[in-house]
Amino acid sequence: MYLYAGNDHIAAVTDKIDADIHNHLMLQISISFHNEFNISVAEKQFTCKGIIISSNTNHAFYSNQDAQIFFLIDNTSVIEEQLNQKYLRGQLYYVFDDESINLIRCLLLQYYPILDKENYLKFYTQLLQILQISTDVNTAMDERITSLLTQITTCTNPEHNFEVMAKSVFLSQSRLSHLFKKETGMRLSSYIVLHKLQKSMFYIFSGKSITEAANMAGFDSSSHFAAVCKKTLGMSARELSEDSVFLKVTTY
Repeated sequence: MYLYAGNDHIAAVTDKIDADIHNHLMLQISISFHNEFNISVAEKQFTCKGIIISSNTNHAFYSNQDAQIFFLIDNTSVIEEQLNQKYLRGQLYYVFDDESINLIRCLLLQYYPILDKENYLKFYTQLLQILQISTDVNTAMDERITSLLTQITTCTNPEHNFEVMAKSVFLSQSRLSHLFKKETGMRLSSYIVLHKLQKSMFYIFSGKSITEAANMAGFDSSSHFAAVCKKTLGMSARELSEDSVFLKVTTY
């Protein structure tokens, strides 16, 4: 499995995803490389080549041993908002048409395997263009948010106290929350959760145990990390770490 951790999403390429009924906090996009896959969404069973599933929607997935790429996108992000407006429109899922699937598969074949950040970001940007999703959230980011993002990224203290963060950029907590969402397209609390997940995965792939990684990333316990991982991603930490390659592809 190849794992990619972005600003507002986590992506993976694998041929081993067979998941029983579950749901998670993130919107999901799944696309097969070659064949149709079996899926059940809200107790409706069918086959398809690509699908968008809304957050908190029960679904089961069976890949039939065909390689898949899937994206789990934060449900407070601007990307998720656009996908909801353009495709889901209040529905639980959207099945891609053959024209879109063929364009995405051609793009996959052009870049796969994606082994570095530069090529991943090119691929992801072109994928969003195919889906007609804008990535131009805010090109001139407020310097206070830029400073905060640097603090979070480089911080060695696993504790992320909102009050301390707000004081560090001379804002109230409510003003910081509003400004962060405006500038980045996602809530600060959601960004912190993704940041902790990314850090924990980095530590796991650096040879740390799941318990060590959870503590170093700022989770209260390994069980807390396991619960957040399962609820957010729909997969356990052990499933993520087995035979996987991890690449951080954040742009800030």
